[in-house]
Amino acid sequence: MKTQQIRNQTPMYQLSLEEKDWKAFTAEEAKRTLTLLLGARRFEEAILDLDKRGLVHGPAHSSIGQEGATAGCLAALTPMTKVTATHRAHHQVVAKMLHALWAKDFDPTKAKQLPDDMREITRTLLADILGLKEGWSGGRGGSMHLRNDAVGVVGTQAIVASGMAIGCGIAWAEKVRNSGDLTVAFFGDGAIHQGTAHEALNLAALYDLPMIFFMENNQYSVSMSIEQSTREGELLTRAQGHGIPSIKLDGMNPLAAYRAAEWAAKEISDKKGPVLIQADVYRYYHQSAPYPGSAFGYRSKDEEESWRKKDPVEFLIAELDKRKILGKDDSQHIESLVQEAVEAAVETCVEGRGSSARIKPDLWPDPATVDNDITGDLSEFEGARFAEPEDYAANELDDARLIDVMPRVVAERMAEDESIYVLGEDVANMGGGTVGATKGLMDRFPDRVINTPINENGFCNMAAGMASAGMKPIVELMYSDFMFNATDALLNQIAKMRHLFGGRYPVPLVLRCRIPGTEGYGSQHSMDPSAVFAMFPGWRIVAPATPFDYAGLMNSALRCQDPVLVVEHQSLQKKTGPIPEKLDYHIPIGKARKVTDGNQVTLLTTLTMCELARDTAKEMGVSADILDLRTLSQRDIDFDAIEASVRKTNNVAIVEQSTRGTSIGAFLSDEIQRRCFDHLDQPVKRVVGRWAAPTVSKVLEQAAVAGQSDIEETLRGMLADTAQQAAA
Repeated sequence: MKTQQIRNQTPMYQLSLEEKDWKAFTAEEAKRTLTLLLGARRFEEAILDLDKRGLVHGPAHSSIGQEGATAGCLAALTPMTKVTATHRAHHQVVAKMLHALWAKDFDPTKAKQLPDDMREITRTLLADILGLKEGWSGGRGGSMHLRNDAVGVVGTQAIVASGMAIGCGIAWAEKVRNSGDLTVAFFGDGAIHQGTAHEALNLAALYDLPMIFFMENNQYSVSMSIEQSTREGELLTRAQGHGIPSIKLDGMNPLAAYRAAEWAAKEISDKKGPVLIQADVYRYYHQSAPYPGSAFGYRSKDEEESWRKKDPVEFLIAELDKRKILGKDDSQHIESLVQEAVEAAVETCVEGRGSSARIKPDLWPDPATVDNDITGDLSEFEGARFAEPEDYAANELDDARLIDVMPRVVAERMAEDESIYVLGEDVANMGGGTVGATKGLMDRFPDRVINTPINENGFCNMAAGMASAGMKPIVELMYSDFMFNATDALLNQIAKMRHLFGGRYPVPLVLRCRIPGTEGYGSQHSMDPSAVFAMFPGWRIVAPATPFDYAGLMNSALRCQDPVLVVEHQSLQKKTGPIPEKLDYHIPIGKARKVTDGNQVTLLTTLTMCELARDTAKEMGVSADILDLRTLSQRDIDFDAIEASVRKTNNVAIVEQSTRGTSIGAFLSDEIQRRCFDHLDQPVKRVVGRWAAPTVSKVLEQAAVAGQSDIEETLRGMLADTAQQAAA
């Protein structure tokens, strides 16, 4: 046997500064870099002091010691650069906002104080970290969730590596708009072991996204060293494995980061793809405590002292003075401006001294606003045309299959709105994806129907970034169960994004999830996702059961400025129904459809069970008032229609095909019993599947989900109870 080592052609570089790099560093560049660095350091010191006094609620992950790399990187890029980051992001946020507000004629060595906009944004940033109403998110973001699009801080996330994938979506939007602006995704060395990190790297490389992955290698996750976390200690290999060129540098030297960022910007411009920068830095304090790591036993005092001797603030001030780029007096003046702005921000938020210090009481948010802005107010539907089939004349409607309506309505909207993109696994292949839901879209919109790799958390987080940048992604999950690969993106990020950032940023994203029904796909391909998504009130959920409803609800989903889950049942896709020639109408989110009118029992149904419940009641001669709920998000359910029906029939059953453990019926039952108790002749009944998920065995699959016999049994029982009460 003969073996030959395979060489990877993707380069990895080690950056070393030369004397000419210092000579080329102008006074203007030095002033900006030092201001960003000192701004981050003094702000972090203020947070650390407030934390020691118990005035920071929750964690405050200090970045003191590692600010030099961030300051150097951002100072070298344009003010319009976009930034995502992780939980340890104060330094990145401060540096980014100061750089974004840097006026061309601003000279920090001559100014009496920082400009008013810099001082004000420092105050509001501090207010947000302290949880106060005048903060960027009204105090909801706290230390780990910071966003201010006006200065390019497009979101920091507490979940490690999520910002890398969300950054892909931001970069996608900038690429499509040809803005020339880069996106920098900051993250730590611990994140590089996350699956999401690799998904993000792969997506950025695959789509040639203009972004910098900036890894601050501070040597530790919380307490685990790199050696404890991975066998391969050369972290640049992660980028190399995805075809991304990378460079490593001494992050305690701000100029090294400055030059690396310049290299990265040129690399992206020349080669049209991402790069990764690894800056070796050191955080002086523990994960989220005002004490060094040695106090917890995972680092030695000698190690900490050796890194402190490389302090980026002291180093840069000394080098600038030694090289006569910027004198110490000028550096001290810059520091005085920064220190005054930070102290002024603290004074606006805190009253009292020492142990008697407290947050000013009138700055706290009103507790009554706790549920505000979970979703938007739907004002975007002002002027929308709503319609039902009965609003059309018979000659205006033609029968069509639901599967044919699905790509047709999306094509109409894509022709009107260039911000709509369709992405998912195989959506651009096989003439219309795996079931034909995107048929014809690739021919008409070849650049806007995007095949994704099998990395659901990655491309769903990327879609979140696209939506947060003002685009309208339609994401297809091939099967609903695949949502569990993307629960961080879908339920931790997208569902919470509007509320977390103070209701100031919409999330116009549509997620299509398919349920195959009783077709033998087994336990991991057969769930109804509605109840899981319903637990997260940031999502709106629609479940169309007819071709007409699909078009109207999809139009509403695409108009809505909140994320909308569209539940698609494969068993309905070949069903036909009347639709108009032009699919330009909407169906309101939160409005049920009357399937049949009756007076004996109320049946609440969705999807495949609408038709089955109707046919079963008809065969049994039961006068059933059947409602297709159509909207399943808890706060949107049409309880007006439900209550009106229950007042008429005094009996209600919830009819679902879902398994019992993943059923939304328990919530509905509880809510109906509290709302309609005085009108109920008997407890709310539930027609629902068994506890077990469907398996491939045909007979066990049929037994796991509810069917006609279950509806019949429930109706007989309800009518018998009603008759017994009447006789009594």
